[in-house]
Amino acid sequence: MEPGALMRAAREAAGISLRAMAERSYYSKAYLSLIETGQRPVPAGVAAAYNRVLDVDLGRLTAVARMPAGVDTAALSDVGVVLAATRRIEDAAGALTVLPAVRGMAEMAETFADQARSARAEASASIASEIVQYRGWLEHAIGADAAARRSLGTAVNLAKASRDPDRLAHSLGFLGYVTVSAGNYGEVVALSDAALAVRDTHPIITAYGRMRRAELLAAHGETGEAQRALALADAAAEAADGIDPPASMYWWSTGFGAVQRGGVLSLLGHTAEAIGEATHGLAAMPAEHRRTEWLASALRRVDPDMGADESG
Repeated sequence: MEPGALMRAAREAAGISLRAMAERSYYSKAYLSLIETGQRPVPAGVAAAYNRVLDVDLGRLTAVARMPAGVDTAALSDVGVVLAATRRIEDAAGALTVLPAVRGMAEMAETFADQARSARAEASASIASEIVQYRGWLEHAIGADAAARRSLGTAVNLAKASRDPDRLAHSLGFLGYVTVSAGNYGEVVALSDAALAVRDTHPIITAYGRMRRAELLAAHGETGEAQRALALADAAAEAADGIDPPASMYWWSTGFGAVQRGGVLSLLGHTAEAIGEATHGLAAMPAEHRRTEWLASALRRVDPDMGADESG
């Protein structure tokens, strides 16, 4: 990732417009645009201004991007900061807005994972898996499911290299989620089985995976199996109650869990109960989550009118 492109990705991830950056850095908007698009080199003064405004050491990230074998804990932490900021922007502005920046971040992170020295190899693979999984989710959100499946397959391979059970279970689960659109039910079930078979995973990842399994079975008309799966999901959710979610599941809340459960009930034909469950869950969700694309999608699985109300 070129220095100018990295600066642009970090700025966009922080939700700062080019005009606002020009005002805060005391450089012209046209000049910064030339730098971000690679038409001008990055002067030390501009780099220092971006570091100050964004509170991220872009010089360190740029140096590591040029020599990925030298990636260290601090650089990976900076990537995590940019990723977290990008997710907040997506919540407010939608998947299409942040996808170009995330693609650039993913490319850089994959290079880190490929070339990092052994001491940082697993940590580099873990952050790369998380970012590539996020890229796959964004691709799915805009309807590019073939690209999403490729990204999520890469995320699974990176998760295996990271030796992180949470990463592996989460990426397998998301790959199964987008594989539904390909119509291969057997493959989706196999991915669900694989995700739930990963040992020592975070309780919330397990609860989410079990609820997704119940939804999958209900959608395929396997009512009895779906009801049994729902009971297991309820037990897993109860076991996870009060536990903070992993950072990659910042969107999780008990309210969202109720919305997800409402989707299963709707597929089982319990429409009134499903809407009641989802309505209760929606009221319990953080305000910043209630107008997001991903919540609207979950609500549409409960009742089309609910999704329309939230996204409109």
